[in-house]
Amino acid sequence: MRRSLILCLLAASAVATALPAREACIRTVRWEPSEPPYNLRLPDGRQGGYSADLVVEVLRRMGCEARLVDMRWPRALVELEAGRLDIMPGMMRTPERDVFARFTRSINFSPNLLYLSGAARQRNPALRTLADLRSTSLTIGVESSAAYGPAFVALKDDPAFRARLYFVPNQRTAWQMLATGRLDGLISDDVLARMVGLPMQPEASEVRAVLTVAEAHALIGLSRRSVDAAFAERFDAVLAETVADGWLPKLRERYIGCPTDPATLGCLDPKPSDAAESENETPP
Repeated sequence: MRRSLILCLLAASAVATALPAREACIRTVRWEPSEPPYNLRLPDGRQGGYSADLVVEVLRRMGCEARLVDMRWPRALVELEAGRLDIMPGMMRTPERDVFARFTRSINFSPNLLYLSGAARQRNPALRTLADLRSTSLTIGVESSAAYGPAFVALKDDPAFRARLYFVPNQRTAWQMLATGRLDGLISDDVLARMVGLPMQPEASEVRAVLTVAEAHALIGLSRRSVDAAFAERFDAVLAETVADGWLPKLRERYIGCPTDPATLGCLDPKPSDAAESENETPP
């Protein structure tokens, strides 16, 4: 009898060892180092950035662990849809993305603006809406698979509009191409332009924002295939706590360097995008 009990205990132990720990809560999170201040490699070599640190903290408060995965934006969208990636910060919500992602509340407000070089502005002084690009000869840098707001999404399949676009892997590449004259302009969010793009432009280029493409908030997308509704709701509730207790605004100010409006999670000082006109048109 005693021998049988020992054998049963050993068998149960072997089964328990073979099975993964049910209590483990590990979530994969998209990260890519060429997107400061949202994602970057810290001086000590660790993965960090505003978006990365935010998701790590929310998961920590939930008793979970974040596994940051170095992944370009287009591939990350595919992986999120397939459920092989759990969490993708910095997304804008669209009907297409609603099919495969659950979205949180806002984590950042930084308008997407159309920037043009001085020479491009002189050649196209009457540019007032995104749709006006169709009748120009401008070459505008945009990230592959990016959705810059309703006006951009409505125009993206228009052949005349698409002919004006030059697809780049990331924003840093686009800003570098603009600095060397290989692009006439690009679409960028205000924060990234201030911190990365405009500082790398020659003064003679006189790069300026000419219109606001979208003022939608950046959200966090959670894969519908790998993250259930209960987890997404709890994630969003904990995210709200980081705003209410002041942790999130302080994190944003540490990385972005402007006073943060806790209501919008945007900069209290909106400059230098004052020259940009709002994009109010709904293109055909």
